[in-house]
Amino acid sequence: MTKVGILDDEVIICETLNKYLLELGYDVPDYAMSYDEAVELCNNHKPDIMLLDINIIGEKNGIDFAKFLRQNHNIPLIFVSSYSDKTTVEQAKEAKPNGYLVKPFSKNDLFAAIEVALSNFSIQSKEEENTLEKNFKLLTDAIFIKQDSLYIKVYFKDVLYVKSEGVYAEIFTKEKKYLIRETLKNLLEILPSDSFFHIHRSYIVNINFVAAVNTEYVVIEKETIPMSRTSREEFLKRLNLL
Repeated sequence: MTKVGILDDEVIICETLNKYLLELGYDVPDYAMSYDEAVELCNNHKPDIMLLDINIIGEKNGIDFAKFLRQNHNIPLIFVSSYSDKTTVEQAKEAKPNGYLVKPFSKNDLFAAIEVALSNFSIQSKEEENTLEKNFKLLTDAIFIKQDSLYIKVYFKDVLYVKSEGVYAEIFTKEKKYLIRETLKNLLEILPSDSFFHIHRSYIVNINFVAAVNTEYVVIEKETIPMSRTSREEFLKRLNLL
């Protein structure tokens, strides 16, 4: 169920939005009536989309909060305002909203604005993600792994091993474990072949971190990782066995 957050300093508007949203089948965790309350709402409830009034009481207005959202939460936002004059709209455009709804509005107007904003945001995010991934694959010494709204740089030399978990993969470093939606096959195309070996159907290991080995498994950072029979001979050739 889509979770919708509200920022408006008029109780009547908040209650109207809350009523419409619930009738339309959305989840409304809470509504905020100030910038600080809106920050707390987003941090605690993590809505999927925010409805923002532009002119709210306080030192910071809805546009200020929209900028906060853009920097800290990767979600779409819709301005809900009584004003549609050129000056207000130009100010709103600076925050790059995903929609602009003029008061008064109907329940159907609200539904259409939310669904279009969510759809366009999803398409845009996917396109940006695909572009980023293509660019990241051009790197020769690292990959960028998406964690929430950020891409974290992880150097190949710091990866201990990779474990397959269905359609996901766990990338282990000494400091942290990263969970991504990717196959081992695709990761093998990115990881440098001189350091990484597909030792088992569910594991890729960094040979540089192998501390011990026998014919059935290897040990990396005290973790025992199985070795398949089909990969055993080739893998052992890669090691300096005496």
